Amino acid sequence: MTRITATEASRNFSDILNRAQYRGESFEVMRAGEVVARIEPVHRKRLTVGEFRELWKSWPRLDPEDAAQFEEDLKEIRAIAPSAPYKWD
Repeated sequence: MTRITATEASRNFSDILNRAQYRGESFEVMRAGEVVARIEPVHRKRLTVGEFRELWKSWPRLDPEDAAQFEEDLKEIRAIAPSAPYKWD
């Protein structure tokens, strides 16, 4: 997400809207050092199955030791909160 000042937003509003609509970019608008608004696309681009497959391949993988630790962490959470409304299996 790109941060821009309110002045930048007002001077480049048409360009910012085009970038949101056609490129899927999002913006946080700052005033006096604080975020006061966001401009983002209403409809995000949907991925094809092939695009998703390629994206999935690019994500980092857990090494076996980290995966085992993650499994142990989940078991501990289940033991602590067995009535949680989440379905883990």
